[in-house]
Amino acid sequence: MNEAAAEIHEKNNFDEVVQCGVSVDGTWQRRGHLSLNGCVSAISIDTGKVLDMEVMSIMCRLCLKKHENRIAHECEKHVGSSGAMEPVGVYQIFERSAETRKLQYVHFYGDADSKSFDAVKNIYGENSVKKFECIGHIQKRVGSRLRKLKLK
Repeated sequence: MNEAAAEIHEKNNFDEVVQCGVSVDGTWQRRGHLSLNGCVSAISIDTGKVLDMEVMSIMCRLCLKKHENRIAHECEKHVGSSGAMEPVGVYQIFERSAETRKLQYVHFYGDADSKSFDAVKNIYGENSVKKFECIGHIQKRVGSRLRKLKLK
């Protein structure tokens, strides 16, 4: 992922912090909002490579050990609903982007029903992130609706 960020820096003359666009999407172990595990990824619009990802889980294996001596650890489990994993994961990716990758993700490509954009639209300042529709998500939505119409 660091190599993907380095490619973006090369294309933009090695600026201190480079502004770029990312396609953001989340996925879960199970369909719906009842999954225990989820993952959010940010893919570069310029290179098509994964820039960052956040894996989230509602359970922590170390916390579940009842009979053995519990290991002192900093629990990183997700607190909240499975449906809230995507906005939280996207926020964490955007929050660390400048520090870890020296990138600011100012163009957000995602699905139309995403709550994630609301979580990050002001992360670098007032209205600093602009939302764009990802053509892949549009094709999927239009295709689904056309198939439903065909069945009627």
